[in-house]
Amino acid sequence: MVNLDNIIGIFTGRKSLYVGVDIGTSGVKVCKLKESKASFKVIGFGKVEYEESYIVGTEIIDFVSLSSKIKEAIETIIPKEKSIAMHVPLALCFYTVISASPSENPEDVALEHIQGIISEEDIDKVVVKYQMLPVSISKERIDIAIAAVKKDILEEYVALAENAGFEVKVIDIEPAALNNQFFLNHPDKMIEPVCLVDIGATFTKIVISFGGCPYLIRNIEIGSNVITEQLQKEYLISYQEAETLKFGNDIDVVSYEKAFDEVISKIVKKIATEIIWAIDNFKDRFEYDVEEVFLYGGGAKQKNLLSLLKTYTNKKLEIGEPFSFAGVVENTEHAVACGLSLRYKGDENAKV
Repeated sequence: MVNLDNIIGIFTGRKSLYVGVDIGTSGVKVCKLKESKASFKVIGFGKVEYEESYIVGTEIIDFVSLSSKIKEAIETIIPKEKSIAMHVPLALCFYTVISASPSENPEDVALEHIQGIISEEDIDKVVVKYQMLPVSISKERIDIAIAAVKKDILEEYVALAENAGFEVKVIDIEPAALNNQFFLNHPDKMIEPVCLVDIGATFTKIVISFGGCPYLIRNIEIGSNVITEQLQKEYLISYQEAETLKFGNDIDVVSYEKAFDEVISKIVKKIATEIIWAIDNFKDRFEYDVEEVFLYGGGAKQKNLLSLLKTYTNKKLEIGEPFSFAGVVENTEHAVACGLSLRYKGDENAKV
């Protein structure tokens, strides 16, 4: 079937954007944007949740069912689309930014850095990409971003989509997708470092960005599911009761206030400690302090989370809104899908 957007793009110069597909541990999130003159429009977005676990940690344990969910999500939310952009989770990719002298060859610098990390016998098992960043923190240096992913991981994710009947046009890395949706919504934040925190079901991802690019990443194995599990253990309650508590409601055996003080606040403090560590590490490396933190992910919707993290970090915090550019709010869990949906035909940036 002919895609009218592609034909229009030929005559107008507008980009033909792919469908962004975020494969998470609790569900598949899908997003489609459309470029309109100097801005973007939201064509559609949504989520299809899993009935049971298809991914445990970073391991896909039910390939067939997960592929089926991808197919269901795309065909339900953005029907008739076959070209997609997807991502490799932060936990499964390597990313760093290094500085070099302007007189040095960026390719040589990037290769030398990778060779110092990956053994010679393993280098052929990894896809490595590097890119000189358009803006460097130090005017006397150049900054080079390096991304690496194992080939077998890429093949598995491509196979998931192809088995569902879709063609993967771009595979991004998760921190880049999170970063790109942020600067779509906050182009005014280019000149100062910001911290983006995505609290998912299994992991919390931390990305510190500067000049429109991710500079420092951190992945921690604490997600909103940890809170649910701890509530279940502490009060001997069901999964559903724990979820009810987590999002601010009392249940028969315990009040939210008591659960918050005894369980939830302690886990949130661990997340805050990791955020502070990332910010301090960035400051040590690049001599810039980070004052603003934006929260994303389904876990960011928990009651009192924002105020508690403000207290623990002593930073300015706010809930990130992936579609605020279009006036659509309260969909913070779609940040990665939104960032992926900015990828377009001919776009090679951050493509693995």
